[in-house]
Amino acid sequence: MSYFNLEQYEPVENRIRLFWSKYPNGRLLTDLQRTERPDGRIEWICRTEAYTNLEDIRPQSTGFATEIEGSSPVNRSNASENCETSSIGRCLANLGFAAKGRRPSREEMSKAARAQQGGNLNQKRPLNEGDWEKLLTGLLACSDANQLKAWSAFAATFAMPDKKRSELLAIFSSHKETMKKESMKKESMSKKADVA
Repeated sequence: MSYFNLEQYEPVENRIRLFWSKYPNGRLLTDLQRTERPDGRIEWICRTEAYTNLEDIRPQSTGFATEIEGSSPVNRSNASENCETSSIGRCLANLGFAAKGRRPSREEMSKAARAQQGGNLNQKRPLNEGDWEKLLTGLLACSDANQLKAWSAFAATFAMPDKKRSELLAIFSSHKETMKKESMKKESMSKKADVA
């Protein structure tokens, strides 16, 4: 149960509408970057810059946000969009488009509510021997990047000793490298067949 009312927070869409109303010749520029974490999950990082007119050479404000794919139901399929929206909301709050005491956007507070409620949902479960075998079998059965990503999200739900986690990451890296080599080999053979 969250300790705040989401209805009291403004959606980013309202801030964007106010920005364009006040600065019709302004610009909102986003730079969305994708990076792979050591556990194989994808993290999105977005920087937004707000310019109030066409002549501005430096932004009047900036905002940043990050999201990790699979970290919530929304981020299973829309992590990049969620990240960009949050970044725009923060940027516009920095430019003054936020009610006093309501600096976070509704989207940001939704993320906080999910984290608060997810205390039980996202709590890592202890790793037992059967889980370890299931993780190894599942990892070695992965044959493409999407399967690896899904496996990583599943593996991240377990609490495990550092030694086990290091061992699992080493096996993950080795399997990922093997998959990459096999893919390059198939591609090379395909090119040779096309030439022949």
